[in-house]
Formats: sequence, structure tokens, C-alpha cells
Amino acid sequence: MSKKVVIIGAGVAGLSAGIYAAMNGFDTEILEMHTIAGGQCTAWERKNYRFDYCLHWLVGTSKGAFHDIWK
Repeated sequence: MSKKVVIIGAGVAGLSAGIYAAMNGFDTEILEMHTIAGGQCTAWERKNYRFDYCLHWLVGTSKGAFHDIWK
């Protein structure tokens, strides 16, 4: 009997879980409702401008060097 895992959501956590499950011998399937994987770490374009949605996720929102740069 093979081991199978189904992961709902292809955000950072879902993709990471899928990678580790596959590395450990699981038959892995990741389901995502959107056309692009990445969840909160994606970007979109509008009127020739690109908006990165995950900057806050990567650097946080608390006081620090990156907070000072972006405020």
C-alpha cells in the first residue's frame, strides 16, 4: 500500500509540505483554487506596474531595518 497525502493550498506552507512529503516517499498531490501557486507570496500587474504581495511576509511589519526602509 502506497502512502498518499493531499495538500489543500499551494501557498508557501502547502508547497513546502508537498516537497517534504514527496522527499519522504509519499505520493503527493497539491490542490490550489487559483491559477498561480504561491498564496501570499505572489505578485500582480496593473497599468504597467508590478505589485509584490509578499514583501510584508518576507520582512515582517515590526520595527527594524527593513521597516525603516519601507516606511
